Amino acid sequence: MDYGMIAILVILGIMFLSRTLNENANKKLDQDKKAELVDLFSKDRIFNFGILIIIVLIFFINIKLNLIDPILNYGIYIGSILTFLTVSTFLSFKKLKKNNFPDSYIRSYITITTIRFLGIVIFFAIYQLG
Repeated sequence: MDYGMIAILVILGIMFLSRTLNENANKKLDQDKKAELVDLFSKDRIFNFGILIIIVLIFFINIKLNLIDPILNYGIYIGSILTFLTVSTFLSFKKLKKNNFPDSYIRSYITITTIRFLGIVIFFAIYQLG
């Protein structure tokens, strides 16, 4: 099995784990909080996904076209993802706190975000081995 396939299997496993944890955390919220959660983050999801796509596209374009040194490219990628996730998580944390979500849900949210971050980093680390 090549590194690309291993990387894909790892990211799929981590996505499954984070989705499962997210569903479990959401089940603990009452219906009003679930509806509020959807309203709070509906606008942010598209924006955040767009930023993530841009970061990943720039990473792959740099790999394909050798615009900059691969090690520098990888460092910029990791730094960009880390910055993106840190800012995104911090802003989400503030929103959840401001809207009086339970502390247990907020802890779950941060744990899930950390798992997703590690999944992305592991995916590209394995991908770089190939």
